[in-house]
Amino acid sequence: MDEWKVEVLKQANLGQFYELGVRELVLLFILSDGGSPVAGEEVLHMCLFLYPYIDASLSPSLLLPRISEIEKPVEALEAEGLVERRLELVEGRYADVLRLTERGVAEAKRLHRQVQASWVVLRGVTVRRGADVLGELEALKRTYNRRSAFELFKLLVSKLESEGENILWHVRGLDDRSRQSLLSLVKQLSKEIKSVARGSPAWF
Repeated sequence: MDEWKVEVLKQANLGQFYELGVRELVLLFILSDGGSPVAGEEVLHMCLFLYPYIDASLSPSLLLPRISEIEKPVEALEAEGLVERRLELVEGRYADVLRLTERGVAEAKRLHRQVQASWVVLRGVTVRRGADVLGELEALKRTYNRRSAFELFKLLVSKLESEGENILWHVRGLDDRSRQSLLSLVKQLSKEIKSVARGSPAWF
């Protein structure tokens, strides 16, 4: 963290504060909801894409969002022996399941305790209560974990249609034209999904 930011935070008399990067957010996300395994790396990308306080850019992807800055931290956590990945059967489909190892749980719990009692800095400029951040990550995991890729896609289309700019404002790599084009496409996709769903209840 830049020295001038540290000085500003000290002058605000907030007490203890801690800066969270993508690596820390990934650890805390996997630990949340009782440490339940993340059923597919796409769930992790989807949830952190929806989290407005992550500083990340959007990578090209066919259907679901993929955050460039998540891939290397996940690989590093695996290499460090803190996270393990296994192909498992989840809700009738195979998925790359991410879970914390024993060492990973210890590291994540240590981080959780530190964040719980602190103010945290996100995106280099946003200051929030650590307890609020932990609650938000848990809410995202409970909402989207164990969803199939198609369910995630439908939820993403629905959320983008209803909230639009409120979701996309924090994502780097999208200029105004690309953003408007994406939102226009989402509206069309939503209309077509609903149209097909009326004739095929199995979609929902």
